[in-house]
Amino acid sequence: MKEPLVYDHNRYDGYTVLGRISSAEEHVVEDARTHRSTQRTEISEKKKSNKVHSGKGRVLLTILITIFAFSLTLVAADILSGRSSISQYVALITRKHDEATVYYCVYAMKTEDMALAYKNAAAVRAEGGAGYVLKDQNTFYVVLNAYSDEKDAKAIAEKEVNYAIYEIRSPAPNSESEKLSYLSSTKNIYAESYHVLYQSANDLASGKYGEEDMKRSLQKQREKIIAAQETYAESIRGIEDNARIEYKVLLAEIRGAFDNLLENSNSLVSDARYYSVMILHAYSLFAEKHIS
Repeated sequence: MKEPLVYDHNRYDGYTVLGRISSAEEHVVEDARTHRSTQRTEISEKKKSNKVHSGKGRVLLTILITIFAFSLTLVAADILSGRSSISQYVALITRKHDEATVYYCVYAMKTEDMALAYKNAAAVRAEGGAGYVLKDQNTFYVVLNAYSDEKDAKAIAEKEVNYAIYEIRSPAPNSESEKLSYLSSTKNIYAESYHVLYQSANDLASGKYGEEDMKRSLQKQREKIIAAQETYAESIRGIEDNARIEYKVLLAEIRGAFDNLLENSNSLVSDARYYSVMILHAYSLFAEKHIS
């Protein structure tokens, strides 16, 4: 993918930096699954020759011998030193790690000029995009939408030379960590809320259903968020610290997004996309501070 352009304020001439973003039809691309290639590569049976099988067999045998030799070394180390090398080895190969969740934000531009970023964000929102301005150090990214599937994001990013992808990574709480056990019952509410906003915005934009249908979907998720807030508040009663309080605020922000959509939104599609990115970004900042 080509390097995204960094726009200079002196070169700015209206909204042309957004490429073809002025087309409303372009913005139904947020459901990028419709753009995936359907081509498939056929595997020839002729390639499955005896030579390949024998080669794989030799490789497998070499790997097994190496593992066996390594295990014998650990046994010897245990016998000579009395230390639990084997137990450490077993723990190493059987330990389960909770991987970070990655979301892929397609942005229309990046710049160090905050005023320019917000000006372009307004143009994006007018056409149904998120128009969320994401700041990373001294750089501002004008986000069109966020995707949970990298292929979906790439399908959109490749449409314009100045489109590119910014990754939001959210470390997952280790299920065995007592320090983060307070997140256990509500840790997925941010991801569920993102998905509802993303999908409902796509469905409304594509005409799959109307505004009232979308609002029913949002209301259902709002009720889940309220229940999560109540459960969480009860679980931390009497043991509140900075991390727990900040997570409580995060839940309130997520609920606030749904409150605003149901009560004050004049543009459900762009607002839903805006809040979906906001929720992902807010959670990633919390996770980076208290989980990673």
